[in-house]
Amino acid sequence: MSFILNNCLGIGIIFGLIFFVSIVVEKRISSLLVSLITLLFGLFLTFYAANKMNGFEAIDVYVKGLIFVGEALILLVVTSIFIVMQEQKKKTI
Repeated sequence: MSFILNNCLGIGIIFGLIFFVSIVVEKRISSLLVSLITLLFGLFLTFYAANKMNGFEAIDVYVKGLIFVGEALILLVVTSIFIVMQEQKKKTI
């Protein structure tokens, strides 16, 4: 667990890179799945900090969890815009 807590911002960057690679490859399901996994990871960090930790360490993990939740919501919006744009292209062709 300490590995995840020490490297969670790096994990967030990797999730973002995988997301953008899936958009470039035009895989809708994988981009949606990555954004949902990011959301679940952020919620896990938030709930873990609320239940298992004390003091400033809990605040640190809680804030990182909220950052992940925000990142996941942004990724979900980008995914929905991406899907709408693909559907618009299909209708014009």
